[in-house]
Order: sequence, then structure tokens, then C-alpha cells
Amino acid sequence: MTQSAAQNEDDLLTLMFMLCGGAATGMFSFGVLFNPVREWMVQYHLLATDDQVVIPFVDGIGFGWAQILVALGLVIALVVMSVWFRRRARERV
Repeated sequence: MTQSAAQNEDDLLTLMFMLCGGAATGMFSFGVLFNPVREWMVQYHLLATDDQVVIPFVDGIGFGWAQILVALGLVIALVVMSVWFRRRARERV
């Protein structure tokens, strides 16, 4: 059986969400567990320290408002992209 273009786009979108989620989860876990990686993430402001922490993880290190806003922006971008793909697929049918 051949799949339609809309079905292929749906599969691609699902795969993209799975890969992004898996990569983000793995990288975040790696960064929080290992001290040198954690220090690098703090140095480049991927994690916040001390009084800037809003969501703490380990040893006073966590997400500050800047990191929360970036993560929220990425989630919004993924949602907008998925809506755009859905509408584009409907227009083709």
C-alpha cells in the first residue's frame, strides 16, 4: 500500500517530535548528572545558579527565567510548525 503525501508528512512530524524530545531529554540528563558538563552549562548560561534559579535541579543549579523563556519559545515554535504542517497537508488533499 502506498501512503499519501499527508500521511508521510504526519509520520515525519511525529518522528521529528520524538527525536527532538529524546535528544533534549538525553542532553539535559547528561548535563545535570556530570559535574564538568554542568559547569560548562552554567558558564554558557544554559543553566542558572544561586538567586537566579526559579526551577532548581541539583546543588543550587537549575532554570532561571531566561532559560524558561527560551524553552517556552522552542515549544511554541514546535506547535506552530506542527499546525503549519497540518494545514499544508489539508490544502493538498
